[in-house]
Formats: sequence, C-alpha cells, structure tokens
Amino acid sequence: RRGGGLRAAGLPPAPAPLGAWRPSPPSSSSSSSCCCCFFSSLLDVNSWLLFYGFLYLALYAQVSQSKSCDKISCFSGHCVNSTCVCDQGWVGDQCQHCQGRFKLTEPSGYLTDGPINYKYKTKCTWLIEGYPNAILRLRFNHFATECSWDHMYVYDGDSIYAPLIAVFSGLIVPEVRGNETVPEVVTTSGYALLHFFSDAAYNLTGFNIFYSINSCPNNCSEHGKCTTSVSIPSRVYCECDKYWKGEACDIPYCKANCGSPDHGYCDLTGEKLCVCNDSWQGPDCSLNVPSTESYWILPNVKPFSPSVGRASHKAVLHGKFMWVIGGYAFNYSSFQMVLKKTSTCMEAKLKQIMAMLLMSCGFSTYTVKHGVPELLQYLYMANNMLWKVIQHTL
Repeated sequence: RRGGGLRAAGLPPAPAPLGAWRPSPPSSSSSSSCCCCFFSSLLDVNSWLLFYGFLYLALYAQVSQSKSCDKISCFSGHCVNSTCVCDQGWVGDQCQHCQGRFKLTEPSGYLTDGPINYKYKTKCTWLIEGYPNAILRLRFNHFATECSWDHMYVYDGDSIYAPLIAVFSGLIVPEVRGNETVPEVVTTSGYALLHFFSDAAYNLTGFNIFYSINSCPNNCSEHGKCTTSVSIPSRVYCECDKYWKGEACDIPYCKANCGSPDHGYCDLTGEKLCVCNDSWQGPDCSLNVPSTESYWILPNVKPFSPSVGRASHKAVLHGKFMWVIGGYAFNYSSFQMVLKKTSTCMEAKLKQIMAMLLMSCGFSTYTVKHGVPELLQYLYMANNMLWKVIQHTL
C-alpha cells in the first residue's frame, strides 16, 4: 500500500525510512549485498528529490501566473505578456519606483517617487519647463524621508548650476486649512529642477508634490480670486475677499472676528483691525485686562511722531522693522525725571539716544559715527538710571 497509490499516478515508489535500513547478516556475499542495498536507497532518495523539485517549479509557476500584471497593477507602465513594461524613469516589477529623469511640460501636475516606499539608493530628477520669467509654484502635499540622509533639492532653473532655493529632508506633517506652516516653493525663472537622492540604509513613504505654472499662491486660500495683473499680463495675483489679506489671502484682518460682540469688533474702515472692549485686549481681543500672557503688536508709528518711552527691553532691527520684546513703559512719568541728576554733557548724549529710539535707522547711524562700545555704554547708563527711578517710584 505504501507505493501502490504513487505507482498508479506514474510516480516512483516511496523509499523505505532511512532509519529502518540494516546491514545483512555476515555471509560470503555480505559486502556486495550491502553495497547494492546502499546504492538502491540512494537512487530512491534522488528520485524523490527530483519529484519535489518538479513539484516546486510547478507550484511557483502557478503562483507567478496568479500575480501576473494587468492594466491596473502597472503603476507607470503597461502590461505585455503578463509582465509590466515600465515607462522611462520607472523600475520595479510593477513599475512602482522612480529611478531616472523626467521632463514635465504641462501647466500643472504632480510628481512622486511612487505609490509605496521609495527604493534604496534612489536617484530621480524632474525638470519642469514653463516659459521664461514665469512664476512656478511647488506645493508639498506629502513628504517623508529619512531625516538628514535622504534629500530633495530644488533649483530655480533648468540645471544644478541654477540657484539652489530649497532642500527638504525629514517629515512634513499634514496640515489643516488656517494653520498652514509649510510655504510654497516658488521659482521665478519659469523652470524648476528637482533632484531626489536616498542612501542605502533606510527608506520611507516618499513624497507627492503638486506644481503649477503662472498660478496664484495656494489658490488664494479660497478667500479670494485669481486675477491677471494689469502691469504684467503674464503674471497673476490674488484679489482677496473683504476680511482677508496677504499674497495668498491667508491672513485675516480680524482673527476670530475679534470675539464679536462680547470682546470687540472688526473695524474695516480705518486700519482694519480689532477694536477691543474695555475688559479685553490683544490683536484678537482674546486676553483679559490685565493679563499675564504676552502677545505681539505692530504699532503704526510714523517717523518723528511721539512714541511711548521703553526701558529694559530687547529690540531687534530686521529690514524696515524693529521688533521690541518686553520692557517697561512710563506713560504717567515725567520724562525730565530721568535726566534731572545728569550733567549737561551726559544729558545731551542721552537726549540724542532717546531721539534715535523713535527712528528705525537711528542705532545704525549712531554706531557708524561713534562706535558700538560708546553706544552700549550710554545705553547701559540710561538703563541704570531708569531702573533707579522705578525703584524710587515704587
């Protein structure tokens, strides 16, 4: 019965278990009988090995046939004789990995590394061709690479010799509207070259980037309409709705409508900002009076106009703006109290420095003329005197 079923199927009989084989009793022909029995067992084992080999090949062919490609499973290619033939720049059994160069000429579109994790040692390059001096915008909808090892380089031009304007590596967290922190990458040459490189150690889900030529930033954030410029017909800009401002119409004039009507209201007739009720303060009228929380303000101070005196604060001059953090205000103090006990020479110096505080370029002018050490010395002395006045007043 052990070999009958197999013989009926045209297969060799099953060999006896190797552990059941025993040498024959000693006799005159014991040596030759033992050899014949041993070689017979080896032949049976080889027959079974051949059988299992053919069975494995048959099952593998059947499984491969069941996973053959069709028009849907080839990501960037087409199916020919149950095999994916990849488009230029794509590799993989389903053409699912980028590995080459691409040229994009449509007014808008997407570029991606593929539907799954990118490959090790990937090198992919995309050239987006617009027209000279056109605005080209790149929006990173998804980006996840090994931080500090796998990078995306963006050039404002059609080669690596063009200005490098951005390098991305790591994660870009998905955002919600109204809280977007990842800006669009903008090129002004009408072209953009993107090059992605990964090392051989680790890989992630890759990226999905949307590009558009001569379009408004972020589609005006759905708070305005895209309009053609009158001065430059080839350019477009956002014409924002009533309560919004900014290049992409993404900055509200009055955040949260100033907490209207309990906290304040939005004044769109003048400076277009929040006017808070007596018990509220802050740019959006969300802080109590008084409040232990700090907030940023951008006062509209005209040149040479009276300003609030400040002391013990930090100030940073950046471009046309001076950002002031902290400090003390003396709204109800006599300004002359600060200078009462100073000499005539010292009083003149302090008046000069105080006057320069009203001008954004005053520090630069004083520094060039007198030097940094002298400026710091007089500022230090002025600060000490102001602090003594505070202690005396308290």
